[in-house]
Amino acid sequence: MTEGDQGSDPWGSRFEELSQPTHQSLKDLHAYWLSKKGTRKAPPRSAIRPDEIVKQLPSVALLDVVGDPPRFRFRLFGTQLVAAYGQDLTGKFVDEIDVGSRVPPEMLARATKVVRECCINVGRSQYTKKSDQRRVEYERILLPLSEDGETVNMVLCAYAIETAYG
Repeated sequence: MTEGDQGSDPWGSRFEELSQPTHQSLKDLHAYWLSKKGTRKAPPRSAIRPDEIVKQLPSVALLDVVGDPPRFRFRLFGTQLVAAYGQDLTGKFVDEIDVGSRVPPEMLARATKVVRECCINVGRSQYTKKSDQRRVEYERILLPLSEDGETVNMVLCAYAIETAYG
C-alpha cells in the first residue's frame, strides 16, 4: 500500500507511512533509542534497560528476527497492547495474527526493510480483527536492535493506541 492508501481489504485495514513519530511517547522512545545507538548502526538489546523506559513498557513489543527471509516472533507484548488487541501475542509469529484477514505483505515488508537496511519505520494503522470485530487504530515505530553491530536480530516496537473497541 502506498501512503494513505485505504486498500481493498473488506475489514478496513490500512496503513499510512510517516516520516517521524507524532505521539510524544514514540518520540521519547525514538530519542532513547538514538541515545543508546551512539555511532553504531543499531544498539544491542542489552543497551535497552526496562528501568529506563518504564512509562513506555506497557505499549512496547519486542520481535525476534527468525531465519532468512526473516519471520518475526513476539518475544514481548506489553500489557496495553494485550488490552487493545484482546490477546497476548507473546510467542506468536506476526504472520499468524488476526489483523482482519491474512497479514498484509506490506506489513511484513516494512519489518523486513527495518532488518535489511537497519532503519526505523514509523506509521499509522487501523484494522478490524476478523475473530471478534475489535477495531484497533494506532501509530507505531519499529526500531532495529543488533547484538553484533551489523545484523539486526531484534526489533523494538512501540505503539500509541488511539482506538481499541469491539
